[in-house]
Amino acid sequence: MSYSRQKVPGESEEPQNTVLVMKDPVTYEEAILRNDAVYWKKACVEELEAFIKQELFSTVLKPVGCKVIGCKWVFKTKLDEDSQVERYKAWLVAQGFS
Repeated sequence: MSYSRQKVPGESEEPQNTVLVMKDPVTYEEAILRNDAVYWKKACVEELEAFIKQELFSTVLKPVGCKVIGCKWVFKTKLDEDSQVERYKAWLVAQGFS
């Protein structure tokens, strides 16, 4: 997992007074290599299922000479008021032409 250390407000500079903050993955490859990969995969499946349910896409052959809009995954951990993980969220978003 990817962590960074943050100082707890009002506390001294000593290491025992820090909290670990997990950073969200930046790529799909990073997400599936983490200890919490099962949750990121589930979030991706939920996003794709929503696309299917809403009929947001169809599979077609690429016309010759046309550019295709690519896509990428965006990941975000949703936290509750106690900073505990409440939900793993993944979005499939457009990313330029390929």
